Amino acid sequence: MEDRKMDSLLMVRTVEQFQQDFPRWLINVHNPVELWTLLPSYIISQVFCTVGAFLCLGHALYRRGRWPFLWLGSVLSGLLIEGCMYFSPYGETIWFSPTVIDLFGQRIPIFIIFVYPFFYYQAFWAVSKLRLKCRWSEHIAIGLLVVLFDMPFDMVSIKYLHWTLHETEPLLSERIYSVPWTLLLFFAVTTFTFSYFFHNLRKWMDHSTHNRWASGSIRTELVVSLGAATLSLSVGSTLFLAIRYPLHTVFGIPGSAVVIGVFIAVLTIFWKFDRKSNRSSPLSQSFMDHILNGYIVGHFILYLGLAIAFNPQHAVSPGRHQPIGNCRNITSLSADLCLDTFNRSSYDFHCVAEPPNNGTYWYTICGTSHENRPEFLYAMSLITIVASLIHWTIHYDFAVHHKAPTKGASKKLL
Repeated sequence: MEDRKMDSLLMVRTVEQFQQDFPRWLINVHNPVELWTLLPSYIISQVFCTVGAFLCLGHALYRRGRWPFLWLGSVLSGLLIEGCMYFSPYGETIWFSPTVIDLFGQRIPIFIIFVYPFFYYQAFWAVSKLRLKCRWSEHIAIGLLVVLFDMPFDMVSIKYLHWTLHETEPLLSERIYSVPWTLLLFFAVTTFTFSYFFHNLRKWMDHSTHNRWASGSIRTELVVSLGAATLSLSVGSTLFLAIRYPLHTVFGIPGSAVVIGVFIAVLTIFWKFDRKSNRSSPLSQSFMDHILNGYIVGHFILYLGLAIAFNPQHAVSPGRHQPIGNCRNITSLSADLCLDTFNRSSYDFHCVAEPPNNGTYWYTICGTSHENRPEFLYAMSLITIVASLIHWTIHYDFAVHHKAPTKGASKKLL
């Protein structure tokens, strides 16, 4: 029985055969043991992110106020972003390997929804401790932190075939360690706008309190959570295009240069206004706070560990992938994968008897070794060190102000 299930997972299917074999629209369930034998790093990543999301939920319920609504809003944001990406009328651009629970015709794994509250909540929690006077720099800091969380997550996930990207989509063509530059800018901008609307919608709707984290009425907070998720996608996408289109499409500036330039500019803005922070005294932190602070550092250590422990060449990913096209059919080249010309540094077919035929939609791909493994590990190590120092500084490095000596007390000059 188990062998038949595994054979079903590894068999080749066209789009029509896939729709016949997986007719359920809402949910599909796979055996985690089978998936572990193919992509163990993927299982570990899913469990860690899901646990992280529910740890953030527990922390939000413990702190109360607006924190639970922040968690809810980030879940809604994830649903909208992933839904728009996978149900786009312009076609598919990303294909996830099968997970234990997949939704909507196996297009959205349930764990990816929990990545958003994990990243968003951790970013908001960290930035709340900076006590920045400039709200714009606060929104910038949240966007930058989410990109920092996402970078090692995407580097490992894409290289180790947790998912694959459209190989001929111009928007995803420029990449850094397998991660498209445009995705980094997109997530930074949408998180920036989510932070802006999450705080300002409540301020515009409810003037009864000046405490930004004190909860208003449930109705107001629910409207704000939904509004922040919805507006962050629409306004964020517009802002993303307003930045990228004229610079890249009109003036021909490489996408990498555009993204690096934007990040340097906003980092400079943040550094300038961080000089005016109210952060001057130590904050009391609970046991739950310390657990949350340590878990996000563990996020970076985990993906560095996965990169060290696992060889991407051993990764095997059956499932939905970019449809195989006919290289002679010019009209299909932009949408389909041409086996004669695709980039084999991402994956190949060395672990299967023969490559898939034209028209294949469900097939098995095989991971490839790093082009320069020491460089990849160096980049992962650098991100881990920088991220750990940033979070130690935010959560524990406070300037302690001692009380002034009482009148008449002796003074010692050093």
